[in-house]
Amino acid sequence: MSQGNGRADRREDLLAAAARRFVAVGIRKTTMEDIAREARAGKATLYRHFRNKDAVIDALLERESERFVRALERGARGHASAAGQVEGAFLAGIRFFVDHPVLTKGRDEEPGILLPRITAGGGPLVQRGLELLSSLIAAGVESGELRRVDPAAAAEVVVRLILSYFSFPPIHVRVDDPEEAAAFAEALVAGGLRARPSRTV
Repeated sequence: MSQGNGRADRREDLLAAAARRFVAVGIRKTTMEDIAREARAGKATLYRHFRNKDAVIDALLERESERFVRALERGARGHASAAGQVEGAFLAGIRFFVDHPVLTKGRDEEPGILLPRITAGGGPLVQRGLELLSSLIAAGVESGELRRVDPAAAAEVVVRLILSYFSFPPIHVRVDDPEEAAAFAEALVAGGLRARPSRTV
């Protein structure tokens, strides 16, 4: 294994250890020493990769943005229609957030730490989600399957919906219920983007 791969693997070990500690005791209570101990690493090793806990949090969210976009891609895969791909990606995005142990722990117990990093200024999770959804919508517009919308603006609406269901408890739509979430996505998310059939005179 090359030194570069070794450093990447060690960095991943440290981030995984940080995630475990954040879930176990919370972000605020977790110290750099706790992370090093959880990773069975020396503090010097940890500080070679991350200058402080803020850097650990930011790196963890960057890592999760990669996982988020892969989840969206898996959700879209297997759907033949453009609307189906948007629907699948939306549902995968919902599941990613509401099932994520670190993100839900931060939302419920320490919202002032994680939520601003996710939402303010378009953090990495938001940016990666926007890019993927915008490309799906653009392809659907180009093929004529979707309405002629601005793909970036439409993607922003979908990402905002995902974040709203993560940030605030559901009121009418139970996104934690797969059947109800799927019906909502099909009718109002993907359905709102489908091109209307042209009327014949």
